[in-house]
Formats: sequence, structure tokens, C-alpha cells
Amino acid sequence: MNNKKGSYLLLYRYILREFAQNFAVAFIFFFCIFFINSILLLVQRILLRNIDILTMLQMVALSMPQFLIYTFPFASLAASSMVLGDLGSSNELLALRSSGISSGHVYRPLIAASILLSIVTFIFADVVLPWSSVVYEEKLSVLMRDMPTFEIEPNSVNTVGNIVLSNGESEGNEIHDILLLADDDSGQSRTVVSDRGTLTLVDPYNFIYSLELDNPEILLSDSGDIGSYGLSEAERAVFFLDFSEQIPSLTSSAPVNLSSRDLLAGIAEREESSSRDRAEWHYSREDARLQFSDAIKRASRGEAKSSEVSEAYGNASSTILRQGQNPPINFYSQYFKAELAKKFVLSAACFCLTMITLPLSMVRVKHGKLTGFAISLLIAVAYWYMLFGVQLEIFSISSSPYLLIAVPDLVILFAAFLLILRFRRAR
Repeated sequence: MNNKKGSYLLLYRYILREFAQNFAVAFIFFFCIFFINSILLLVQRILLRNIDILTMLQMVALSMPQFLIYTFPFASLAASSMVLGDLGSSNELLALRSSGISSGHVYRPLIAASILLSIVTFIFADVVLPWSSVVYEEKLSVLMRDMPTFEIEPNSVNTVGNIVLSNGESEGNEIHDILLLADDDSGQSRTVVSDRGTLTLVDPYNFIYSLELDNPEILLSDSGDIGSYGLSEAERAVFFLDFSEQIPSLTSSAPVNLSSRDLLAGIAEREESSSRDRAEWHYSREDARLQFSDAIKRASRGEAKSSEVSEAYGNASSTILRQGQNPPINFYSQYFKAELAKKFVLSAACFCLTMITLPLSMVRVKHGKLTGFAISLLIAVAYWYMLFGVQLEIFSISSSPYLLIAVPDLVILFAAFLLILRFRRAR
């Protein structure tokens, strides 16, 4: 008995070691897929400015947790697939069964590892991500206050959004030979020329600058009508430049970055508003029906004309048609509920996605590790599309979206048990 226990421990260590090695490779692969596009955006908007390497690394590190909650489940899926595929292709699973060791002993370390990764994923989703989001925003605000949006250098041209500033000589925040081009959402263009001006940051939190100009000439034109323009001059003018929409941010205080406690508080707050909206919806429909019913009763007693009945019917029909057949949906209530459910669903995905790889131990495949990785990619894509699809549907239903968000995990678990039962019967 002791020898058998020792052989099981040896087997568990071997499988866990293989799982850890494959998990590291898969983790890097999936992390790069999720992270590379966002890191390039971060570099383009922030990091190309003159900041030190340490600050750059801090900003990158603080933006990582939002991608890790997706990386852990898919990496555990790939690692388990690669381990079982490799064991099957090298006949190691067949040798274990021949020696009296059941497949259950192969599954146990994989399932234990997946449960551990589920716990780690939930910690990242519920603790690390909200914390990193807050710290990221704080550091970003400090960074943007210390680093001007316009880097004023002699004889330079700066472009931010729809604002272009060209200047000649400069000293501090005082600049000369200014040419300012700006377009607004209405299609109107402004061209401002001035010999001298001063650029000052007046709102460091919303990143609004004031540009004070001496003897400016201002040309207003309509981009839709080339013949429409206006020219004016002044001794002094002040322009306010709003760069708040140009501030890059990979993290924010959106529900996806809140903890479960904050989400529950937000749900409770929005449920009150949602309940009032539903009560008003039901009351309005019921009131329209009662008015129509009252008109019919009065007409039957000869107290109302048929035209009044028709009008009451039209009003009731119009009210019901305008309101639709379903109660109103509170967008933010559904959003908060979906994000709360997603924390648990993505965490449980480590276990669910590992379970669907277990049938691989019952078939022999060529190039087991490569085949296992290919299968994991197909499953990962299918899971991603299911998760994306159910998130789009939460705003079309009036009921709580908890069960709908859990559909990808439930489908994966159901498919796993069906495959396991089928292969067991086939054997």
C-alpha cells in the first residue's frame, strides 16, 4: 500500500511538473495576444513622451491585471490539453492503465491545479484589478500634470486631437510666432495668428490649458461652405484648450474594474431605480386599459359616444405599443450584474476548460502536445465567442443576467461530461 501511495505521489509530481511547464508557455502566448494591442496603444499615447523607464514599467505593470483574468483560464486549458495529448501520444497513459493505475489518478493533479488557478483568477479579478485600476488612474493624473500635453519647443509643431499649434521661438511657457488651427464638432474651423502668447495649465485634473494671445487675428470658416468666413482682430484674446478626451486610459472606474463588494452596492442602488421604472411601466399600461374599459362602460349606459370609445382605444393601443411588450431594462443594473457574474464565471472557467480536456486521455493522437495545443485554441475561440455573445444579449432581457453569463461555463461542462461518458462506453 505504501509503495502504491508513493507511486501515486510520484505520478502527481510528474503531471504537475509537466502542467507547470506547459502552462508557462501557454500563459506567455495568450498574454501576448490579449496584451500586445493595448500595450502598443499605451506606448503610442503615453510612453513615447519623455518619461523615465521606471515610470513606464510601472504603468505597464498596473495595466496587466485586466488581461490576466482572461489569460489564466485559457492557459490552464492549453496546459491540460498539451499534457494529456503528450501522455497519450507517447503511450504513457496506456502503460499506466496496464500497471493498474486508473485515469482518475491522472486527472486529480490537473483538476487540483485548475481549482487553484480558479481561486487565483478570482483574487486577481476581485482584489488586484480594482486596486491596480485606482493606482493606475492616480499615477496617470500625476504623470499628465507633470508632463504638458503640448511639449513647447522652439520652432516646433504640436498636434493633439483636432488642435494644431505651430510656434517659433519659446522660453518657458511664453511662445512667439503662433499659428493655431482648430476644428470643432459643428464643422467650423478656427485659424489664429499671433506674435506672442502664453500657454498655462489651468485645470490639471481635466487637462485644460489657457492660451493668452497678444494682438491676435482670428479667421472663422465653415468647412462645408468655402465662401463663408469671418475675420476679426483684437488686442488680447484667451483660448481654452480642452484635452480631456485625449487622455489615454487602459483602466477606469467602469464596472469591469470594480470589486464584487462595489458591484453589489452599485446593483442595490440601481435596483431601486429599476423597480420604479417597472412600476411606472405597469401602472401606465393598467391605467390605459382602465380608461378604455371605463369608456366602454359609459358607452353601454349611453353616457359616452362611440367616438370617445374609439379615442380611448387608440390611446390605450398607442401607450402599449410605445412601451413595448417587455418591462423597461435598466442598462447599468444589467451591466453591473453581468460584470459581477463574469468575475465568478471567468474564475470557474479554469476548472471548466480543464474538464473538457480530460477526454483527450481516452484517445491516442499523433504529435500529442501540438495537437493538444491546437484543440485548446479551438475551444478557447469557441468559449470567447460564447462569452462575447451572451454579454451582448444581457441588454435585451429584463431578467437578471446571472444565468445567461454562466452559459459558456455550463456548455463547456456539459460537453465535457458527454464526451467522457461516450468514450467510457466506447471502451
